[in-house]
Amino acid sequence: MVDMPTLFVQKLLRYEDSIMAKIRAKNGVLFIDFYYNKERYRISLGLSDNTRNMHAANIKVKLLESAIEAEKLGLAKADLQAIFPESGQFAPKQETPKKLLTFDEMYLAWLDNKVHLAKNTHRTWRSFHRKHISPVIGYKKVTEINQTDISMMIEIMKRDNKNSVINKKLVPLKTFFRELVEDEIILKNPMARVRSLRNDKPEINPFSKDELNALFDAFKDFYPFYVNFISFLAFSGCRPNEAVALQWKHIDWENRIIMVREGYVLGETTTLKTSSSRRDINMNDLLLNLLQDQYTKRAESAEPFVFTNMLGKRICWENFRQKYYKAMETAELPSRPAYQLRHTFASLALKAGEDPTWVSKTLGHSSLRTTLEKYNRYIASKDRRDGSLFAGEFKDGI
Repeated sequence: MVDMPTLFVQKLLRYEDSIMAKIRAKNGVLFIDFYYNKERYRISLGLSDNTRNMHAANIKVKLLESAIEAEKLGLAKADLQAIFPESGQFAPKQETPKKLLTFDEMYLAWLDNKVHLAKNTHRTWRSFHRKHISPVIGYKKVTEINQTDISMMIEIMKRDNKNSVINKKLVPLKTFFRELVEDEIILKNPMARVRSLRNDKPEINPFSKDELNALFDAFKDFYPFYVNFISFLAFSGCRPNEAVALQWKHIDWENRIIMVREGYVLGETTTLKTSSSRRDINMNDLLLNLLQDQYTKRAESAEPFVFTNMLGKRICWENFRQKYYKAMETAELPSRPAYQLRHTFASLALKAGEDPTWVSKTLGHSSLRTTLEKYNRYIASKDRRDGSLFAGEFKDGI
């Protein structure tokens, strides 16, 4: 004997699974009211409420019930479009042909499908698109964009971007249009004849030893909390984003090694991309003393970063850069970007007689050739002493 709760559940299941199609009349017109996939539908038949049309409506209901029941049994999907052709409610949705889509619609969808892209790369591409590409060609249909549009866009980009930046940001755009041609969405690639812009080599303008000491003195007077950070930039050869991301776990005191593994880009700490950038830097006496001093000054509540602001948080480069330029102005030094501190390390190390191979590895260059091409005029000798000569230039401290 089945108990009452079981019977109640079975009744509920039968009620929920039933089609419950009903013929109703409203304002003298017949329509069918039913549930399908847990959604309620009211389909007007466009027929007057009379005996003949009621018979036709009953035939529709039987077709509907049979189709839905067959779907539940796994025999075939209910073709509601065939049963209610006059409705249009079950007609397959028509996608807008890609040829009619705008550049913005297609390009952003294309970017979203590039799942292999690093998060920061995706963000920078989207940001560049929003600022420099979309305002010029974003509203145009992809089939309407021509070489003149691309040329105009590049000329506008030149107002705010270096040629090297533009060349990098055009790479995904070239790939995008090439794939549109391959997919036969457009007939001609508007970027087929676009050549890379001439890349002017960035000027290497390092600080001299006297200028560097003047910069240190300005920091001691106005921003003493950041003396170790500015000194590290000049003595380590690290890129600014590498120094900002450096954590205490990357300092190997026993083997006197600084393990450069991460960079801080667009608000996120990321693993450095190339094997040459992921490197170990020898901790000479100069760097050892500097880092030991920094370790004693760290705040108890500080984040794991080696260099922090006065609140114990990771250094904000934008805020530090303001201090850097103010210190240069105070020291009456010619203005130059903080990245020149990396060039300063390389030039002073080579002038002191350090081996170019050691300097190259410390900088994280992919090859010695890169180092020689950039700093050849600073090379004094080929004696190898791995940092001791450079450190000796500041043997009296900073």
